[in-house]
Amino acid sequence: MAIYDTIIWLQSQSNGKLFPAVQFTADTDMATSGWVSLTSVERPEVVVTTFTVDEVQAAGGGEPPYIGVEARVNAILGRHDLRVPWLVSVERDERPAAGVSFQDFLKTYRSPRLLYRDIFTPGSFAEKASTESREQFERGGGMVTRL
Repeated sequence: MAIYDTIIWLQSQSNGKLFPAVQFTADTDMATSGWVSLTSVERPEVVVTTFTVDEVQAAGGGEPPYIGVEARVNAILGRHDLRVPWLVSVERDERPAAGVSFQDFLKTYRSPRLLYRDIFTPGSFAEKASTESREQFERGGGMVTRL
């Protein structure tokens, strides 16, 4: 199994459109470190690649890390439609669990809300709508390219 065999469908909060992204999966964070996926704003397609050293260093200088990788990958492929659906924010359930049994805690537990960069509208967010395997995604007409 490759680390990019899981596709998540994100829904734009600005226009309601669904778009795919890769959810990198491995036994350790080190195995997925440096990997990034870009999504086409025109069709169900994702491109998987790794950050270059220059892109990582630019991010250390305050530039959003996805700016450089978007420019590089679009230039290599002669395109303009690929965007990184970057994880922007994680909103956790802040309700205290002290004094509650574990079973009662599980009854009311809510997973953190993950907000991603909306690839269609600057400044907008997207949330996970569903998940499928890469195989299902490709069978449905989607395309995954590794660069």
